[in-house]
Amino acid sequence: MTGYIKKKTKVSFPKIAKKQGMILPYLRGEYQFEKGEDPQNSKVRVTRLRRKSIYDEMLNRGSITQEQRDSAEKYAILCEKALGKTGDLYARINLLREGNSGHWEPSAAQHEAYEKLFKIWNEIGRYHRSILNMIVLGNMSTKEISQTMKLNLHYTMGQVLSTFILLEEAIENEYLK
Repeated sequence: MTGYIKKKTKVSFPKIAKKQGMILPYLRGEYQFEKGEDPQNSKVRVTRLRRKSIYDEMLNRGSITQEQRDSAEKYAILCEKALGKTGDLYARINLLREGNSGHWEPSAAQHEAYEKLFKIWNEIGRYHRSILNMIVLGNMSTKEISQTMKLNLHYTMGQVLSTFILLEEAIENEYLK
């Protein structure tokens, strides 16, 4: 024995991960950090903790365009607005807030979001909607989608690309009205 002692490697992570209690998800690669300007003060730069998304990775690889990525982000925001306080995309009746008359009704923001979502879903179709939800809401890769749907990987890649094209057109049509 020559007397060498192995030095343990110390794992480092940004302070914001520790502060937010996100050390394990960060180490698993679920989150990324980005620097940007503070919304309240444009002269100040802040570090943000952001969940990694498959559509961001697809953009970085060149699989989709910036417009398609932005459409996916708008879709995710619409889904979040539609959820409101319910926790269910299809807004279970018993969890919606009750109005003064005792009948359930979604909030105005939920109603507007659902209205846009229904138009988008109608335009892209049921099949592409399920693929879109797997990518945007489920954060599933093309490989995971092909395994889930029991389809050929290359066929699934084509379907994912056509889904993004249809989404971009649907979002463009919805927001230009």
